[in-house]
Amino acid sequence: MNKFKLLLLATGFSISLFSQTDNNNGNWKERNVFKTNTTEADFMVRSGDIDNLGFGWEDNFNPFSGKSTNSHPYPWDRDSTEILGFDMIMVVSSMGKKDAPCGGEGYSGSREALITTYGKTTFPLTVSLKEIDTSKIKSVIIQMFVDDFQARTFCSKFEAYINSVRAPYIEKSLNAIDQTGPIGKLLTIVVPKDKLKDFKAGKVELLIDDNTTGAADGFAIDFIKILINPKVLQYGNVSGKLINEATGKPIANASIQCGGQTVKTNALGQYKLLKVPSGLAIISVEVPNKPEQNFTVDVEENSSVIEDLMFK
Repeated sequence: MNKFKLLLLATGFSISLFSQTDNNNGNWKERNVFKTNTTEADFMVRSGDIDNLGFGWEDNFNPFSGKSTNSHPYPWDRDSTEILGFDMIMVVSSMGKKDAPCGGEGYSGSREALITTYGKTTFPLTVSLKEIDTSKIKSVIIQMFVDDFQARTFCSKFEAYINSVRAPYIEKSLNAIDQTGPIGKLLTIVVPKDKLKDFKAGKVELLIDDNTTGAADGFAIDFIKILINPKVLQYGNVSGKLINEATGKPIANASIQCGGQTVKTNALGQYKLLKVPSGLAIISVEVPNKPEQNFTVDVEENSSVIEDLMFK
């Protein structure tokens, strides 16, 4: 029995990858999937198999529900048949160029092995759009099953590039996550209208890295799924109050943005966001004359979450 299977048995994960086929995602074992006219979108394109980095899913676990996985062992042996960049540990390229600002985490221990094997520590992830008439693109959602992003703890500053163009709307999400475990979770990102042009080149090449801070931080991606002209996803609702952390008083007339929608807080500082895509949601708050602040909230399918936001 190989080392990988022993790790699975020791931690209670099923050796079976819980593979299945469904109308929205196709065969979970396939690594490049294209579907048209699903219940979720006009077009769905996925790169990477849906298998929790090769560890498989717990019984009855739905990776699209918004729930986090249990923690899993690391490091692990990369499956050589996988698309390079998926189901493997990557480490930010600035590590080792200066002192790590906030200590280090376990995945960063894979840096030397990555350099020895590949000559680098991060890899672009490509999703082909060649089968899509890009003139029909009206809206886009990116879903990624992400693992062990911890920018808030280890002071990394992730940058994201789509076809070599900075994608700050992705960076905002990645830099707000704190996935101690390591654990995996679905991240759903609505692409702004003014960035849709970046999806009309016949492919999407996503590169995630931190090439500035020296942070000792690693991460992994299970799959990337792109929904063109999305329809219906799995949703939950989020509501609560926006509170001034220093005074304890509610903040009225602030802008709360999440999942492509924007609402204003009322006189009592209350807000309500309906139909937030399930997964790790990033809530951006704008208060007049203050820098924008971002918050994270776990949104599970068909849930109603109460989340008070403490604005500094």
